[in-house]
Amino acid sequence: MGLEKMKGGSISDYQRLKYLFRPGSIAVVGASERSRPGRQVIENLQRLGFVGKIFPVNPRYREVMGLPCYPSLKEVRESGEEIEMAAFLLGKDKILPLLEEMADFGVKAGWAFASGFGEAGEEGKNLQRRLSHLCTEKGINFLGPNCVGYLNFSEKTAAYSSPAPMEIRRGRIGMVGQSGYLCMAVANSGRKLGFSLVCSTGNEAVVDSTDCISYMLDDPHTGVIMAFIEQFRNPEKLRLIAERAYRIGKPIILIKVGRSEMAKRVAMAHTGALAGSDDVQDALFKKMGIIRVNDLDEMFETAMLFSKLKERMPSGNNIFAITLSGGLISLLADLSENTSIRFPQWSEKGKEKVRKLLPDYVEAANPLDAWGYGRIDETYQECLTTVADEPEADLVFISQDVPGGMATDQAEEYSVVAESAVRVAAKTDKPIVMVSNTSSGFHPDIESILDKAGVPLLQGTREALSAVDHLIYYSEFRRSINIEGDREKAERRKVYFDNLIEDNRHVLTEYESKRVFRSYGIPCTEEYLCKHPEEAVKAAERIGYPVVLKVMSPHIQHKTDARVVELGIKDEEELLRAYSEILVRAHKSDSETRIDGVLCQQMAEEPVAEAIAGVICDPHFGPAVVFGLGGVFVEILKDRSLGVPPLSRREAEKMIDSIKGRKLLEGYRGRPPADREALIDVLIKVGKLAVDWQERIEALEINPLFIYPEGRGVLAIDALFVLKEE
Repeated sequence: MGLEKMKGGSISDYQRLKYLFRPGSIAVVGASERSRPGRQVIENLQRLGFVGKIFPVNPRYREVMGLPCYPSLKEVRESGEEIEMAAFLLGKDKILPLLEEMADFGVKAGWAFASGFGEAGEEGKNLQRRLSHLCTEKGINFLGPNCVGYLNFSEKTAAYSSPAPMEIRRGRIGMVGQSGYLCMAVANSGRKLGFSLVCSTGNEAVVDSTDCISYMLDDPHTGVIMAFIEQFRNPEKLRLIAERAYRIGKPIILIKVGRSEMAKRVAMAHTGALAGSDDVQDALFKKMGIIRVNDLDEMFETAMLFSKLKERMPSGNNIFAITLSGGLISLLADLSENTSIRFPQWSEKGKEKVRKLLPDYVEAANPLDAWGYGRIDETYQECLTTVADEPEADLVFISQDVPGGMATDQAEEYSVVAESAVRVAAKTDKPIVMVSNTSSGFHPDIESILDKAGVPLLQGTREALSAVDHLIYYSEFRRSINIEGDREKAERRKVYFDNLIEDNRHVLTEYESKRVFRSYGIPCTEEYLCKHPEEAVKAAERIGYPVVLKVMSPHIQHKTDARVVELGIKDEEELLRAYSEILVRAHKSDSETRIDGVLCQQMAEEPVAEAIAGVICDPHFGPAVVFGLGGVFVEILKDRSLGVPPLSRREAEKMIDSIKGRKLLEGYRGRPPADREALIDVLIKVGKLAVDWQERIEALEINPLFIYPEGRGVLAIDALFVLKEE
């Protein structure tokens, strides 16, 4: 069976890649006592405790590493042995003939360390194309070329050209990287992360990074996935596996390089990968629930946090922190400024408990300085319990330095903090996280206390806060996404839309656009489409003066510029005069203009702020929701934010909080705070609309969107909906 048929069928990547990552026997072609890669592969297998058969292949030797050595793959088969996977430690020119030979023997998996393929000029590209075609045709799952291979700690197998790490710590974290050097850095980091599988994919001639991630999703030993990627070669498969990942609760933590032009050039030279638009990819990662991090330290701490907490997730972004240093409180406040983390105030009941535990001069603040009289062995656990009991606490953050160089007495004192964390974690469902603020490692005794109890111990204040921020994001993302339900609603709405809109329409009028918005629960002005002046009079009486009149025409998109809008109409006389005048102006602008009628609309009260909410649609990557404050903020300052739908609550909040003019919504210079909840709700609903309409939408805009004080909501005043031309 060819590889394309295998990939397209019902067989999972976990089954398909069995002989690559879980072989029962491995032929090491190019095995040697002296050559490092040729010796190292066998040495790694022996160190990991591989229980299958190893067949060294090299015509120069009769024995390698205490194992019988065969002159060729053919002689291995003729001896009656079965080969499930072949590792090639030879130059690029010898790989293809050996692949053809092993295909004849039915070997279904291979790996090559050699470089000089797709990353090395036209000759190398042609060689890689031939390799890819051969493997696809013969059904060979091939890893590489130009990669260091993999270490499967859980299954005690490897095809890895560098020395395996000195400390082999098995765990729940899987790692895939297109850079072999980065994979080695991760495996040798000494961070005690605990790995199930570390895999380098190199040029990805056949098996790519998405195949490996898909394998890890079904791997029972893997709970968290880390990835270092220069370019995803199969974006559509990435979408599918990302959806599966967040449904089963396996987070994907990603370093995606290529933000700068220099990084893009390096990626092309390194593995032949062409990096795409970073802004678009970044938005897509957020849409798919992929956690993007900036560097290895941030990746390690984020992976450690997810791996230790497992299914224990925060229910919101309210963090209660406890420390033994007033200075650290200020540091936490500064470094959390650009995250979603909130430090809410204490409840009255909590304040009262703190007052009983600590001196009068200690404020019941969040973060809490629990040093008190310095007798932490007497008060710390009760302080920590009080913190965890706070009703608004979604996560407890313990800031406590525990570096390896501490004196014995100090380590014993700070062990109280670790032991208290373990006891409190056993009594609450809330995540408990301890952080040592330097990145110099931990005191082994304190690390051991927390490790045995499964309480995460992170290093580095910035990295730890970023990890917690990612945890909050992922938890909210999983709670907010309901793809199947959205799809069902989308089908029902599409039927409604097809009935609403005439065939071959490109632009909807404000009236038609708002009918769509209302179907999503987006608040719009009270209004009636009138065909005659008498209908407008009745409509105005129903609404109540003052009112607004607007000519509705699909040919007039900018009604104010065409002077077909009259505001603040106070009575019937003004209304009749205005009705006549705006129709005359509409016909003057273009005698062929189609007039659907005149919209009689309520005259909305002055808002706290005016905003613009809308959708733009990229022809390749789909829709994005756009938000900004009205006037100069969007038009001149370009102060806007972008989110890829469907939007979670957190994503909508982040869109609001990321604009420079957000302080106008918070109650600026005596103005009341804007209704943030109503604004969040509208952005989420605009996102749902964008998803439902993505096949037909070109752009839409609510401009202006009036935002009223807290509790009074928002109101769509004007709207424009542009459809793709058939």
